[in-house]
Formats: sequence, C-alpha cells, structure tokens
Amino acid sequence: MSKRISVLSVPIDCITMDEAVSKIIELTKQPGLHLVATANAEMVMLANQDPVLHGILNSASLVVPDGAGILWAAERMGERVPERVTGVDVTKELFKVAADTQIPVYCLGAAPGVAEQAVSNLQEMFGPINIAGIHDGFFDEAEEHRIIKNIEDTGAKLVFVALGVPKQEQWISEKLSSLQGVVAIGIGGSFDVLAGNIPRAPQWMQKNRLEWLYRLYLEPKRIGRMLAIPKFMWTVIKNK
Repeated sequence: MSKRISVLSVPIDCITMDEAVSKIIELTKQPGLHLVATANAEMVMLANQDPVLHGILNSASLVVPDGAGILWAAERMGERVPERVTGVDVTKELFKVAADTQIPVYCLGAAPGVAEQAVSNLQEMFGPINIAGIHDGFFDEAEEHRIIKNIEDTGAKLVFVALGVPKQEQWISEKLSSLQGVVAIGIGGSFDVLAGNIPRAPQWMQKNRLEWLYRLYLEPKRIGRMLAIPKFMWTVIKNK
C-alpha cells in the first residue's frame, strides 16, 4: 500500500509509475467508479480556491504526482515521492497493458481527430487495442448522454478524459458515478502530446524537472497558467 501525503491539503500518493499502473488495473476489478487525478502545482492551487475540486481530489481513488512542483513540495515537508507519474506517461503505460490484455478503453476529449491520432500512434507502438469509443471534447447534452451510454454499453474499463482541469475531474465525478468497475483518469493535454501535436521536453529536462519550462518555450501563452508555480512554491514555504 503506497503512502499518501498532503500537499496544501490535497492528497498525493507517493507511488512509482509501475505501482500506479498496477493499482489502476486492480481498481478495474473492483465495484464502483474510481477517479484518478494527475496532480501538479496548478491543480493544487485551483483546489485551494475551488471547494468542489478539493472535495473530488480528497475522495479520489488515486492522485498521482504529475508535476515537478509536487516532488519539490514533498521534499520541503521532509517527505519523499519516488518519481513523477505524468498523465502522458501513465496513459502510455496503460495503453500498453490494454494492448496486452484487451481491456476496453474509451477516450474522451481534445480537438476533433486528436484522440484518434493518439490512439493510432499508440497502436503502432503496442499493437491492436480494444477501443470502446472515441469522442472529442465538444458535445451537447444529447451527445453527452450517448457518450455515457456508450461507455456503459461497451463495458469500457479505462476511461481517459481530456477536458482540462477542473472540468475533467468534475465531469468524471458527476457523470460517471453510476458506473461499475471503471477507472476514469483526467489527463489534460495528453492526447495532444501522444498525437504528436506537442513535443515532449528532452529527457534531460524531464529528469531535471524542467518540463514546465519547455512547455512555456513552446507555448508562451501559457505564462498565465505557469504563474501558479511560483504562487504554489511561496504558499508551500509560507505554510511549512
């Protein structure tokens, strides 16, 4: 059983990538809906302002340490998080398991065609995958009902939701709560990365916790979102 710590009152599971993947597969065999969140500094700061998101994260089955800021905060508190478990990497690893075991997978979110391209790239890597369905992130109420029914009817076990934080976590929590033996994961912009639309940072930057800087270099318009990082760091130091 992995240790769970609290970073600014948001739970974080001190878990490795392999442990996270094993735990998620194990959860697909248990009753109920299991929400998995990929936490970074921005999500933690949002949760501190948004009681709904805060509540969702506190009742999540698993909150993996996605951002370098989370590892830094844990170290400041004298805790150790073994490694980053990013949304992109955990998605990739779960697709690999899905290819081996043929667990049905549903993909929701991103712009039209993006998730399809991501799945196509993943199938090239890992072989055929049992895709229960794919829908982009644009849908009205009628389509939403069809999406939920499709997830239920196909028996999808892994549901990847890329609608951005906090919308994806709220959507999973509100709309999929009646499902059984389903793990739904909020994965932000992961389909864009897996589709090849956004390149990953070089390995040395990932290892040195500088992926956020590479994303800022690629997308300068993210500067507003990136301001969450210094605010987060200051809040951690202040609260220590």
